[in-house]
Amino acid sequence: MVQKEKKCKKIIALTYFSHKAFKNQNYINLLSVLKIMGFKTALKKLKESSEFKKWISKNKKSYLTYAFTMIENSEKSEWQIGYYDKKMDKVTVFTINNNIEINPEQDIFKKPGTAVKKVNLKNVKFSLDKVLKKAQTIKEKEYSKEVVTKTIAILQNIELGQLWNLTLITSSLNTINIKIDAKTGKTIKHELVSLFQFKAS
Repeated sequence: MVQKEKKCKKIIALTYFSHKAFKNQNYINLLSVLKIMGFKTALKKLKESSEFKKWISKNKKSYLTYAFTMIENSEKSEWQIGYYDKKMDKVTVFTINNNIEINPEQDIFKKPGTAVKKVNLKNVKFSLDKVLKKAQTIKEKEYSKEVVTKTIAILQNIELGQLWNLTLITSSLNTINIKIDAKTGKTIKHELVSLFQFKAS
């Protein structure tokens, strides 16, 4: 229950700073912004950087485990890309924007005994811009009354498969969670959850 309350407070805190709602056209316009720095472009930039080359030479067994970005008010967001060290059970996160920033090693949030899977780049066929278009279609069809203020996108490999995990935070403090297969573009799951539901559980 404590963890759920912390999660609720964190998401509410993120939403607090967003007062302007996306109109549909503004949401679609985000796609052109994202094309400037797509996931694979960000990863290529990371791998070609001197910072990463120096780091990976000392951490050869670490592997790509997730990529994260956040979209708000049509502003281009940075990418955060995580590499996992199984032996240390730690993740190193790289922030990719105009520069490359290496963040300190940190614990990875997972259930005890759960394996942290590698993201297989060969299975990332469905880009984020396509995922956002599909998410917009789902949102308009299933949750048309909701106004999205912020979108969190995570590329990860979990029990359900390798997927794009989208969380659309709305002005009414609901979240629309949409999971889309990164290889096929198939919708795995979508649901609407109130942020206050975390507190009530």
